[in-house]
Amino acid sequence: MAEVESALEEARTHRFRLEERTRVLEREHGDLVESEDQVSDELERVVRRGDPVLTPEQATRLDEEFAAACAPDDPSDLARFHENSARLQARLTGAVASAQVEAEHAERELTAIFRAYQLQWEDPNLGTGPESYSDYARILTGIAETGLAQRRGEWRRRLTEWSGQDLVPLAGAMSSSVEEIEDRLEPINAILRKLEFGAEKDRLRIRLRRLAPAHVQAFLRDLRDLSRPPSGELDEEQMTARFRSLSRFMDQLRRPEPGSGPEGGADRDRLLDVRRHVEVSAERYDRLTGELRATYRTLGEKSGGESQELVAFIIGSALRFRLGDEMRSRPRFAPVFLDEGFVKADSEFAGRAVRAWRGLGFQLVIGVPLDKVTGLEPHMDQLLVITKHTSTHLSAIHAITEVENAG
Repeated sequence: MAEVESALEEARTHRFRLEERTRVLEREHGDLVESEDQVSDELERVVRRGDPVLTPEQATRLDEEFAAACAPDDPSDLARFHENSARLQARLTGAVASAQVEAEHAERELTAIFRAYQLQWEDPNLGTGPESYSDYARILTGIAETGLAQRRGEWRRRLTEWSGQDLVPLAGAMSSSVEEIEDRLEPINAILRKLEFGAEKDRLRIRLRRLAPAHVQAFLRDLRDLSRPPSGELDEEQMTARFRSLSRFMDQLRRPEPGSGPEGGADRDRLLDVRRHVEVSAERYDRLTGELRATYRTLGEKSGGESQELVAFIIGSALRFRLGDEMRSRPRFAPVFLDEGFVKADSEFAGRAVRAWRGLGFQLVIGVPLDKVTGLEPHMDQLLVITKHTSTHLSAIHAITEVENAG
């Protein structure tokens, strides 16, 4: 009997616990039903208001965020749902704040970019705020479709290659041109060393001196810098600076526009014409000792005969140089016509001048008035007299064959 009563008591106790558990579950069920009703009512209100509904991507992202907020707990644990929801809310609030900071930073960057664009290419139809993003996006799309980026890359490549292909030869040509003038003067001086100059039978030589005007030195320095290939890859700022330097440099070398006047090509000529970068003078020196006796840059105060002798040497040398025949024994074009040549020189000056022309390989044809013939007569191979009839105005040429006897 005692055992039965004990079993009955245990059964009653178990039943009480089950009833208590039932009441707890019913309360939880009631809470869930109430929460379900609240959620249903909220969903209906969202639908009625037309509030946005989560897209599948957003729903997936929210599930991922909830799972991360619940970790390491089980997201499906309803007992911890409110706690996990609070965690999710804190997590999402932090993410929103961080996103807002990034958005504000992106807006400032976009505004700075749009303002920089307006500084370069002002367009009153474009704003500078983030709301104008779509307008600038269309411009960027157009640039991409036209291949501007590829063209810019090609421009960078050609800019680097051009400075090497065209400026390097120019730098070499300007340097070698002066050296070529010096080399070509040596054969001329070799001829002059054999010709007597002046009453004391001195010698004359042509001297070349290189000048160094400031504008030419600056030009050559820029030419060397720009013809030198850049060391390494240039960034955008460096490439732009190089392009501007090249543009300024090339502006000096542009040919003058039609109608710009004679001064239009002044810069180009004074920079590229190497003849303006040198000074040519004549030096008179002793044929035996080599002592320098005089330097001629102008005719100065010399007498007519001295001037004409010096002019004969200089012009004859210049002709040989200009004809490019300094290496030949005779010039390819020998006749030289002198109208009233040596009319201010006596026989001695005239003789040395004539010998200079002949020594340089030229054949002289000199026209002078009759009263000036005697000074030149000793140096003639042939004498021709031209007479003009006063009434008919007809001219006639007569050869005088006794030139040697007359001398």
